[in-house]
Amino acid sequence: MHGSEELIPLAVVALIALSCGLVLARLKQPAVIGYILAGVVLGPSVLGLVHNEASIALLAELGVLLLLFVIGMELSLRSFRRIWKIALATVALQVAGAILVMWLVGNVLGWPLSAVLLLAFVLALSSTAVAVKILEDIGELRTSAGQIAVGVLIAQDLAVVPMILLLD
Repeated sequence: MHGSEELIPLAVVALIALSCGLVLARLKQPAVIGYILAGVVLGPSVLGLVHNEASIALLAELGVLLLLFVIGMELSLRSFRRIWKIALATVALQVAGAILVMWLVGNVLGWPLSAVLLLAFVLALSSTAVAVKILEDIGELRTSAGQIAVGVLIAQDLAVVPMILLLD
């Protein structure tokens, strides 16, 4: 029964995260914000309920897996095939614009190129989970504009890989 002792804190974290998500959903806010708040509060930096790094990594991987599953349910490959050019062009413009803005700010403040690129990449990205939830809440997810927005969000998610490779 040694393994069950390790699962109790994980179950408590999952229950509290679910509760926070439900409370925020009741307040007409994205539930994912409640999950993030629960993770910050219960993690090693505030209350320290879960301090085992392996458990934290397991929770993070599970969260990403569930997020990808939910996003995958919202994405139609047929509709993405119709809008992939728009999505990629939009992401390319977002990244280029963010690099330009951060380069200008970085020049004024004397930042190194690595900091400029990191902040530009962060500026160019959006939270897919939050945006999809908002689109769903306002009834725009199944519209043409909503499908383009989801396509752009997926293209942003795919752009993370080359961004990480450039920063590495």
